[in-house]
Amino acid sequence: MTNDAGQMPPELRRAQELAWQLEAIFEADLVSAVLYGSAARGEYRPGVSDLNVLVLLRDVSPATLRRASQAARAWVAERNPPPLVMSLDEWRRSADVWAIELADIQDANIRLSGADPFEGITIRPEDLRLQCERELKGKQIQLRERYLLFAGEPAELGDLLVKSFSTFLVLFRTVLRLSGEPGVRDAETVVRRVADQAGFSPGPLLEVHRARASGAKLRIEADSPLVVGYLDAVSRVVNHVDRLVHGGGARA
Repeated sequence: MTNDAGQMPPELRRAQELAWQLEAIFEADLVSAVLYGSAARGEYRPGVSDLNVLVLLRDVSPATLRRASQAARAWVAERNPPPLVMSLDEWRRSADVWAIELADIQDANIRLSGADPFEGITIRPEDLRLQCERELKGKQIQLRERYLLFAGEPAELGDLLVKSFSTFLVLFRTVLRLSGEPGVRDAETVVRRVADQAGFSPGPLLEVHRARASGAKLRIEADSPLVVGYLDAVSRVVNHVDRLVHGGGARA
C-alpha cells in the first residue's frame, strides 16, 4: 500500500493505520497484514459492514500476542471484529479445512503490509465443495431453528434474515467458484447466478440484501412470500451443492 493515507477511503485508511501500528509492534515477527471482506470488494457500508483484517505472524506465542493487546482493543472499540491472527505455518496448513475462507480472501483482498499470503498455497476444488456442503447444511439447520423460535415475532424474523444473508452470500460465491465462475463479487450478481443454477427465485434474497445495504429494518410475517422464498432458496442451494462433484458437474 501507499504511504499516502490521505488519498484512501476512510475505511481503508483506518485499516492501513492498524497495519502500520502492527508493523511497529511486531517488527520482524509480522509476515503479512491483509484487508479482506466487503471493504476489499468495494461494498463497504459504514455502520453495517465490518473491517476484516488478516494478520500473519512468525510467532503466535502469548508473549508475542500481548504486545498488540492495546491496539486490538482500540480496533474492536470502533466496532470492528478482532484481527484474524494466525502463524504463517497455521495459515499454509489450513487450505484443506478452511478452503472457503481462504478462497474468499484470495478473491478480494488488499495487502496492507508484508508478503503475499497466498504464495505457494493451492485450494483444492474437492476441499472447497465438501466444506461448502457442510457449511450450507449447518447454516440451514440454524436458520430453521431460529425460524421456529421467531415465527411469531415479525421484527426478530426480519432481523434473522438480514443477519444471516452475509453468511449465505459467502457460500453462494463458493457455489459459483465450484461451477467455474470465480471472481463474481457483486452481491446481486452472485444471487442471480446461483438462482439460475439452483432453480429458485432471486427476489426474496435480493430484497433482504437491499434492506441490509440500506440499514432498513424488516418486519415480516412467518408465512410471507419473502420468508418462504428465502428458506426455499437456501434449501435449493443445499440440494444443488449436494449433487455437485469435482469439476462442477452433478452426481448421477
